Amino acid sequence: MSRSPILFIAAFITGSLVHAQPTNGNTGKVIWSDVYLLELARPGLEGPETKAYLAGVTQNLIADELSLQRSAVTRGKLSPLSIEYSLQPTHDALPADERAALLARYAKPEVLPLKIVRVPALPADAKDCANRKDDRYTLSTRIRAAGTKVTLHVALCQGPEILHAQSTTVDEQELVAGVTRLVNPIRAKLTGDNFASLKIETNPEHASVYLDDQFLGKTPVNYSYLIPGKYRLVVKHEGYESQAVNIETRSGAVFAQAFTLSPGKTGGRLELVTDPPDARIYLDADYKGKTPKTLENITLGTYRLHLLVPEKGEVYKTITLTETSPSLKVSETLTDFVDQRQSGLLGLSYKTWYYMSLTTSAVFFGSGIAFYVWRDEAQEQIFGRLSGKSVSQYTAEDNAFLAEQNAAYATRGSYATAFTVSAGFFAVLSIYFYVQHLLSADEGIVMKQKPKTEEYEIRVGAMPGNQGISAHFHF
Repeated sequence: MSRSPILFIAAFITGSLVHAQPTNGNTGKVIWSDVYLLELARPGLEGPETKAYLAGVTQNLIADELSLQRSAVTRGKLSPLSIEYSLQPTHDALPADERAALLARYAKPEVLPLKIVRVPALPADAKDCANRKDDRYTLSTRIRAAGTKVTLHVALCQGPEILHAQSTTVDEQELVAGVTRLVNPIRAKLTGDNFASLKIETNPEHASVYLDDQFLGKTPVNYSYLIPGKYRLVVKHEGYESQAVNIETRSGAVFAQAFTLSPGKTGGRLELVTDPPDARIYLDADYKGKTPKTLENITLGTYRLHLLVPEKGEVYKTITLTETSPSLKVSETLTDFVDQRQSGLLGLSYKTWYYMSLTTSAVFFGSGIAFYVWRDEAQEQIFGRLSGKSVSQYTAEDNAFLAEQNAAYATRGSYATAFTVSAGFFAVLSIYFYVQHLLSADEGIVMKQKPKTEEYEIRVGAMPGNQGISAHFHF
């Protein structure tokens, strides 16, 4: 999904939007926005230990959790900032009965989509909801690390008002569970407590449960604050065949289902090597040790592989072990966390490449113009010397001079054309680098492989001024 001009976003992200069109008599009109905006701020780091990678990992986890409810947010308390009305300028000035009649005629939509926009970290001295914009939600997170323990604090704001604030302390390897505990109540607040619940049991227990590719936990799973709707539920357990079903949840109801898992075919072998070594190995949701390592007797099937070296980099891959190909070697060079490095090419940022390309285009264009002028000077010299002479009167020196100037004219013309074409090429290149710079301007860029073969998800954004642009691609 993409949104084009900034003005389009500015027009639709507000909690309430009114078109000021002329009206006749006592008629009025309210036009509600199409979408809610939630600004997901990059977590701020505080405390005795600064683990920079935690901010990016936590922001990614929160965005993944919220993506399960991207299409259902209730109106809540947001009311129009103003109402188009011919007699009074604002809704506060309207008589109560007229205001009620106007809102009844143009009722608020009960449920609207949620637009999640990643923003840079809030100022270090910012406290929860102070000085937040009235027309949107803000989700701020603070992280304090000490040893292997991580304390997360989140606050959901509607304007300057705190709707929900909560903290939790977890072991660093249990960060997913900690984020889930914090995000679940936020789901309830964003949906006006219009949510469904899941109760999943398996035989045997401790199976991994996934909902639309998002890990929910190990069975038995009691999961609340889920948006009502249709989902794909997958249950996996090492040594057993996976089971997948399509489910539909309803508001206020508990969807309960028990699975009896059948033994699966084992014999899979996975050899893992990374640069740098000592990467943590996560096969689906299970921690398997550190690289280099060979995993033996794995149940055949499809897995999401995550290799992580904190503060250095990570790789997501989808792997499949089958009866015909039960063995697989994975050798990966871990890439830096995208939101910790400056996007660019050959060590230079896209912004630098933009300026270099633009400058080169200008230099080549100027050189092309100069060569065109120099080329014409050759013609002027011919006219200046041979003007008024007939060809039959040319001396040997005149013919040599004419041949020399014609050769110079052709050579300079060739250079002028080459410089002009090059200027055009670098101009187009500068546009490309400028677009790449815009797409990489948001600190919250995420690029990771979804757990489906040959499918990737990219979320990008740019934050010019106080507005925002975002795009969401699959390929």
